Amino acid sequence: MPYTVLVVEPDPACRSLLQRIVAKCNYSCQCVEDGAAALRAVAEANPALMLLALMLPDMDGFDVCRQLRQESTIPLIIITSRRSEVDRICAFELGADDYVTKPFRPAELLWRIRTLMHTTYEHRSSGRIGPSLHFEGISIKPDSREVSVGDSEIHLTPKEFDLLLALAENHGTVVSSERLLLDIWGYDRSIRTRTLDVHINRLRSKIEADTANPQLIRTVNGVGYRFDGIAATPIVAA
Repeated sequence: MPYTVLVVEPDPACRSLLQRIVAKCNYSCQCVEDGAAALRAVAEANPALMLLALMLPDMDGFDVCRQLRQESTIPLIIITSRRSEVDRICAFELGADDYVTKPFRPAELLWRIRTLMHTTYEHRSSGRIGPSLHFEGISIKPDSREVSVGDSEIHLTPKEFDLLLALAENHGTVVSSERLLLDIWGYDRSIRTRTLDVHINRLRSKIEADTANPQLIRTVNGVGYRFDGIAATPIVAA
């Protein structure tokens, strides 16, 4: 059974283009035209990924994103003609994993869909067993993409998890902002964006005891970030 991508787009021409791109990824496609239908579809059909327009007839796409993240960590790509940095930052603060502006290159969007689906679901379907990463107060399971802080499991969006894992796998070492943007989002240094800053802030809000004085994810000014978790005895995930 192929994965299903939910397309939330009121414009018929753009909706048709998105359907063709999803088909080229070899995923099935479900289309709706407004926010209320999108939220129902997530609850009822459990799609694997959502492509969400911001300009919807019944509500703003940001409201859809806000309500969605109260219940789901489904991978989410915003597709919009709104190009301002404020809109981009707002989308990431509300939990979007990527932000693509119109007009977009179909090949690039196809790549972003495939990459997000691959990083989100490859380990779950592969059946491989790999080591967990254990630090004082936090455990990370790459294969199941689960994170626990203390005794509680926390819910991260796909990009939040990828960011945490990239830092944790290099714990004690500074990882440059350029490398994180390239490896996780595919952005090269020519693209100026606060995408990384926003995701770091969201991640800290979920794993740090005191976000004003972070102990796990440290900022190295002008360079990047370093994960300073104290490694516990390695344990292999069952």
